[in-house]
Amino acid sequence: MTPVTHELPDYYQPGASLLLHLEPTNTPLSLRVLRAFTPFTMGQTILVELDPGKNSSAYLFLPQTFILKVLDTKFYSYRLPKGSSPARPWTLGAEITAAAARKKQNRSRDPDFEPWETPEDDDAPGWEEWYYQQAEAQYHGEISAYDCLKVFQGTTLIHCYGTGPLQLSQRAIAPRALLLEFIPDAKTLDQVDPKAVSASLIHSLLETTEQFGKLGVIHCNIIPSNILFSPCNHPVRAVIIDFGESGIREDENDEEWQKIVRFESDADWMRERLQRFLGDVVPCAS
Repeated sequence: MTPVTHELPDYYQPGASLLLHLEPTNTPLSLRVLRAFTPFTMGQTILVELDPGKNSSAYLFLPQTFILKVLDTKFYSYRLPKGSSPARPWTLGAEITAAAARKKQNRSRDPDFEPWETPEDDDAPGWEEWYYQQAEAQYHGEISAYDCLKVFQGTTLIHCYGTGPLQLSQRAIAPRALLLEFIPDAKTLDQVDPKAVSASLIHSLLETTEQFGKLGVIHCNIIPSNILFSPCNHPVRAVIIDFGESGIREDENDEEWQKIVRFESDADWMRERLQRFLGDVVPCAS
């Protein structure tokens, strides 16, 4: 997906201060930006640290540094022109109008998480609302996936420490954010030396994706950049990241859900990716 090329805003610059309200208690958490991983696509990945001068011992469950994955619609790659679709640049005025209408109508996110109809091309506030709803749906899917897959957090999945809205200056919305484990010395599947990847790591990735469907999750985006190996030169851990496009089982019966799992084929995609980049060391499907 083509990245959005925006100038990095002041609030994501190294050294900037951020304020997040941890859910469900709405407790303020002060953070300092260390690095923004650019270019942005559908989510903004920001490396942050706790501000020790402003946070109490109540946050001892958090590491000193971690990733803040922000779902800020201003940077969505969908805004770029594509085919017959025009560019839909963010404006504060349209965001304010959409937020005011949302407040007046006493609504936030569609509780059924059904896709909204796309607005007319010239309806800028309508598009801001549409993007807002898309971000809320992505947030819901991602936190639900981490919740369903807790058994893998810390091994083949990163830890999800919590979530909350991020307060940003001169904005009409508070984008949702996830607090995620930072793996400092990692390479993606297309960057790692195949000879450094052990059979046990390959097995762990295959076994994990096999379990996704059984635990009520489909990842839907098994690509090389979402498969990490750490440490980079002598990996002892393999991790699957980015559940922003995931699907969660809701009211499907067993037959319906299995059909969805087979169609998305997370395990087959994982095997194909591993075989492509790691070669014959990856076992064929039985």
